Amino acid sequence: MKISVVIPVLHEDRQIRGILRSLISVGWAASYEVIVVDGDPSGETIKQIRDPGIITMTAGRGRARQMNAGAAKASGDILLFLHADTLLPEGAFVTMTP
Repeated sequence: MKISVVIPVLHEDRQIRGILRSLISVGWAASYEVIVVDGDPSGETIKQIRDPGIITMTAGRGRARQMNAGAAKASGDILLFLHADTLLPEGAFVTMTP
């Protein structure tokens, strides 16, 4: 099973790289994708993302719009909506998949 992590962001340009690094320890044994959806039309937060494996996009302002846009782009079997200020415990993805 593949997990799609959708992260709605707005003005998180200082924290986004740390958030994405933390997902490496969480998802090391699982199949997952990360989709970061910026509510800023200029995409200031997603401009900070250097990893080509991270899916980035902009959407209208508001978490619901951002999460819906990310969900529409997702290809995983499980959708995990993660706020940019939330860090998952190590190995969290392993406990989500059978």
